[in-house]
Amino acid sequence: MASFTAIPSPLCLLVGLTALVGCSQSSEGISTNLNACLIVTEAEVELAIGTPVTPGLPQTDRQCLYQAKRNPQETVTVELNPGPDGDKKSLFHDQRSKVGHQPIPGVGDGAFTLRSPIGGIQLTFLKADALVTLSLSSPKQANAEAAMTTLAKVAATRLDGPLRAHPATATEPRPTTTASQWTGDWYGCLPVGMMYGKGHLALSEAGTWTLTTAVLMPGTVTADRGRWEAESYQEILHGTYQLAGSDRFSTTGVLSVTWEKLAKNQGPNKFDPLLWQSFDTSPRKMTVKRLTPVEPALVGTWEGSAKYVDRQEEFVWTITSANVSEFYKATIQTGRIEPEQNRFRLLIPQSKTPPLSVQVLAQDKLELTDTSGMVSQWHRNEKLLSRC
Repeated sequence: MASFTAIPSPLCLLVGLTALVGCSQSSEGISTNLNACLIVTEAEVELAIGTPVTPGLPQTDRQCLYQAKRNPQETVTVELNPGPDGDKKSLFHDQRSKVGHQPIPGVGDGAFTLRSPIGGIQLTFLKADALVTLSLSSPKQANAEAAMTTLAKVAATRLDGPLRAHPATATEPRPTTTASQWTGDWYGCLPVGMMYGKGHLALSEAGTWTLTTAVLMPGTVTADRGRWEAESYQEILHGTYQLAGSDRFSTTGVLSVTWEKLAKNQGPNKFDPLLWQSFDTSPRKMTVKRLTPVEPALVGTWEGSAKYVDRQEEFVWTITSANVSEFYKATIQTGRIEPEQNRFRLLIPQSKTPPLSVQVLAQDKLELTDTSGMVSQWHRNEKLLSRC
């Protein structure tokens, strides 16, 4: 049985805090029914990072994405989590004092930043009942902290005003769905921790479903004398490794997997092909501080699998001699569909995880609500995966 559990890095603690705060809904606070794309404007993002950006793209009502027009890989993400009570505010302030968290004065009711090992920065602040996280993915930003601080001050000031998005009308009639409306393949961008994953949802008329979620975690890697560690913006993985010829090795520890080497320019054998093709697999250039060398036998692109009771995971891992790591992870879940009033649930067999909820909005549009309550929109056009 494979194991894939992140160690509690500072970012993981922030993710946990975000999830905790997101569990409570305030009924009268400023964050109720507020859309994340209203917190800062396109012009304000452009002014902060110094380059033109696309209009805010709602990922959900709580998440909004801005992309640089010249380089879509340079992004600013706004995430809103409502309703911190007294205990959660105390937790926030405790996290702000942790090593690696840089307190930022003069923003809302408290703020701190976290830096990525590969460039970019996150700034999280409290304002009344709202917890807001601004994430900048650009490693080329000359003064990322100043840019995000400027943007955060604008956002905190705006939250003082009567900013309310128009929630969906509860009495608005929903179309009656038939099997032909929801069967087939759907594609969407869905939140995975503090980032977005590419999703492929297959619904069958026979009442079964398959959901594949894929993410890319670029970062650094060290591997020498039988020990390895990969560090990315999202997670830190580590353990031991053992070579088994020139085309196979195994890892233990946080990630227990047997890896098979892929030939040059060969695609993976098991990774969802549509999701794989939607990633930009061109080589990435990044400046890496001097690290322990990578054992030459591990340089290359590898694939591996892990099977759990309630899911299957497929991995592709590119390792370079320059300590660059690109780690792709696809999680596959399957189950049965159960109708529920004007929507239906996706049940996960042999799991205590709550079911996913699906509501069909139109012939080519549906909403998926995950186990944490986050809502994402899905379409039939796989080309929309490039936005994730």
